[in-house]
Amino acid sequence: MKNMDRLLERLTPTERFQIAVAAFGRGDLVEVDRLNDSAAYRGINVQEPAYFERLQKITWLALYFTVQARDIQLTVLAVFSAMIIHLVQSDSRRHTGELSDEDDAKFDELVELIEQRISRLKALHAAWVEFCSGLGLAAGDIDKMIGLSFMGRLEQLEPIQKIALEVTPDAEFQRDCLDVMRRFWKTKLEDRYAALG
Repeated sequence: MKNMDRLLERLTPTERFQIAVAAFGRGDLVEVDRLNDSAAYRGINVQEPAYFERLQKITWLALYFTVQARDIQLTVLAVFSAMIIHLVQSDSRRHTGELSDEDDAKFDELVELIEQRISRLKALHAAWVEFCSGLGLAAGDIDKMIGLSFMGRLEQLEPIQKIALEVTPDAEFQRDCLDVMRRFWKTKLEDRYAALG
């Protein structure tokens, strides 16, 4: 067994990782324990984790909700495109006298969907600004820190907003988003570093 222990001690971290994954795949937890036990100990100096974790977590949160904002924006643009196609098709049916009430209903449905998504997009942005403000941060500073605007190039949506008139943020969606942001921050940081402030 000592020979085996010496062999295990000589493994590189990459080799140890590969063997451990294969052992997990076989269900050989004894082998995984052996690999874990034979891994060398290293002393590590870490700069203030409460500080660096805050930077890391705000970046993760910003990126997560930026992706959510982009998803909503893409939906708005896709529905807007569908609305344009529908209008073109309706126009050709109007010339042939085949236009129906269904066409108008479909158009109204698309407009309603755009309004809903723009309302959610505004709510998400308002929740983000409020969340950042609650941490004593400016949302724009986080945009610059991560090199990515939370709302992207929102001017792309201006023509759509004009068509959908003045859309107000979805208050319930805003509360839900803000709640998710606050719970994430509390469980990942505040509860963990409560004594450190």
